[in-house]
Amino acid sequence: MNNSDKVGFREIFGTAAMGLTDGLAAALMTSFFLQYLTDYAGLGAFGAVVGSSVLLFSRIFDAVNDPIEGWIMDRAKVGKHGKYKPFIILSILTAFVGVTALFFIPEGISPALAVVWVIFFYLLYDMGSSFYAPNLIFRTLTLDQNERGKLLIAPRIVSMMTGMVTAVLIAMVTGVNKSINNMHTSFGLTVGGLLLVTTVISLIGISLVKERHHAERDEDEKVRITDIFKLLKENKALRVNVSAALFSGFIWTFLFATMLYYIKWGLCADLTTGAVDNAKYALYSGISSMLMFVPLVGGTLIAAPIMKKIGDPMKFIRILLLCQAIPCGVVFLLQVLGILQKMPWLFLVCAAVTTTAVGMGYIPGSTVDIEIMDYEIYKNGKDRSGLQIVDKVTSNVKIRSHFSFFNSERGVIVVVLT
Repeated sequence: MNNSDKVGFREIFGTAAMGLTDGLAAALMTSFFLQYLTDYAGLGAFGAVVGSSVLLFSRIFDAVNDPIEGWIMDRAKVGKHGKYKPFIILSILTAFVGVTALFFIPEGISPALAVVWVIFFYLLYDMGSSFYAPNLIFRTLTLDQNERGKLLIAPRIVSMMTGMVTAVLIAMVTGVNKSINNMHTSFGLTVGGLLLVTTVISLIGISLVKERHHAERDEDEKVRITDIFKLLKENKALRVNVSAALFSGFIWTFLFATMLYYIKWGLCADLTTGAVDNAKYALYSGISSMLMFVPLVGGTLIAAPIMKKIGDPMKFIRILLLCQAIPCGVVFLLQVLGILQKMPWLFLVCAAVTTTAVGMGYIPGSTVDIEIMDYEIYKNGKDRSGLQIVDKVTSNVKIRSHFSFFNSERGVIVVVLT
């Protein structure tokens, strides 16, 4: 018999391709937006003020906007193209328009108009990105947790690979500039061209996805925006999961926010003179950069079959949390004992184990997130998946994206907005 919950190449390719624009837009905004404002948009130091202020305002805006967008998705009816596909399409298009415009601020624009331009198109992108909630699509495609695990792998890897485009962005802009001789215009054309390509691929991807499973809904049933408070009160699984995410998220943030500083000043510097062994620093920083990518990709690839063998995503999550906590505890103990500085490889090994566990955790973690949506439908008879997912996903992504480090002619500006 055909298994209606089994996912094939069509679904895997479609869900992976549909996230290209969202991944590239997030990478561009995280890595280059503030640098573009200060160094290429002609705004100088004022660009830093505009960018930082907009990012701060967006956090306040998200607190109001995200639940509203979740409420809108929950109230939507299942139409010809499904319930959530139209929102993914809207997200892809708004990301393309919003981010392209943010990297193509008109030359010679007045400071006041520049502020209006940035605020308008940033909010357009921000609202669109909140509608990009792929777990809602994954939930409708299959009810089998192992099949859901398969769906999660490709989008995760594609998102990471897309982010690597930013590593060669300046080289691409420079290449375009050889013909145009205007870095401002070259930046806009390069970003716009890249986003145009990913937008076409993303739209093709989402067109291949067909939603299968939707909760039955009475015509009189109304999903209210205040249901977000009921969710936290009545759905213990959601409450516990959100609380756990608050703590486990610190491991990733602290590890990569502080790793390069520790490598430089803890392992490669003579603190009595302030001299840094640059050759050693280059070697160790290169290894640490690989630790941000290879273990995450590798962990994602092996997580699904391991989860299937264990048979329980929650048990797998508990094991992975121990695999993150124990190496961190070892690092702390070795540092206190003065051993870590003498044996840097121990630090790198512990970091590798931790990052691999973090990478593996995405699959069972997302599987549990989706199951919590199922549980809400089962327990209360309401599909409030949009309210459950939008605020959590956007806050996780955007908090990390607001650790923005960028250079300008006036030195290094560090913006940390939490």
